[in-house]
Amino acid sequence: MAIESNKKLSIIYTLEILKEYSDENHLLTQSDIADKIKQIYDMDCERKSIASNIDSLIDIGIDIIKIPHKGCYIAERTLEPSEISFIVDAVFTSKSINGKQAKDLSVKLSNLLSKYQRKKYNYIFKSDQINRTDNRELFYNIEIIQEAIENNKKISFQYNKPYFEKENRKNPYVVNPYFLIISQGRYYLVCNYDYYNEISNYKIDFIKNIKILDEERKPITNINGCENGLDISKYINEHIYAFGDKTINATLKLTDENAVAYVSEWFGENARIYKKDNTIYSDITANEKALIYWCLQYCESVELIKPRETRKNIKNKILKLNEKYHEV
Repeated sequence: MAIESNKKLSIIYTLEILKEYSDENHLLTQSDIADKIKQIYDMDCERKSIASNIDSLIDIGIDIIKIPHKGCYIAERTLEPSEISFIVDAVFTSKSINGKQAKDLSVKLSNLLSKYQRKKYNYIFKSDQINRTDNRELFYNIEIIQEAIENNKKISFQYNKPYFEKENRKNPYVVNPYFLIISQGRYYLVCNYDYYNEISNYKIDFIKNIKILDEERKPITNINGCENGLDISKYINEHIYAFGDKTINATLKLTDENAVAYVSEWFGENARIYKKDNTIYSDITANEKALIYWCLQYCESVELIKPRETRKNIKNKILKLNEKYHEV
């Protein structure tokens, strides 16, 4: 029985050594693996046992590449290095989690790689130097919100905006939770504030003291504009800044080549770009408030043609900006 147990342990140790110390640029021989097992786990293994362990791991689907006279390495991991790089960078730059959470999560992700591949992620230890939230309840909030959504329940919470003491006194909020989305590096709760009949968005990192209530949440089909449900991908495409406001159909005039790139970057295939009378236009569907700010951001290259009321709103904002920045 002890021999069988040691054999199982040696297979596990062989796998752990390969995960930690091998990659395509760092091959391990059978002797290398045996030495590491002795050094780390204080177990003696013969080279033949290591060879048998490697074959057993390959048999159960572990992608181990063997190169004659050079050694072997794990080729395919749970996540590829490029996939981990993408996720770690997203975590590192996210403003919805605090520095410690960003570092801990990045370390867990990078631990899926070999020790040599992890070296490129040393910058994650500077996570606390990024301007981000100090809310330590983020992952707890996400867990509670998902539980409420699964059980069709309302939630209550305090919503504390920095420097908005008067507004913060409105707490607690009672909402009907529907989805969680990420927009512009922030995590948002898509929900319905209990006293209105429209969709609202709340930043998760501003939420504190969250609770699941016994009361059933309002069906999303009872919300204005969601009579047929809410298409979350469509909602994300239309709400580029995660503002809670009505959705409009708009036409933009694109005055230069940069404008075409801006529209394609932000609205993708949801934007219809076409040429008429030697002028380039784009028809899009978007959240009105978000679209107004987007047009102001790219005002040198984009002009909103319709709807007229939205165009008028942009004009009024430009006039106010002109007054504010008018030279005395």
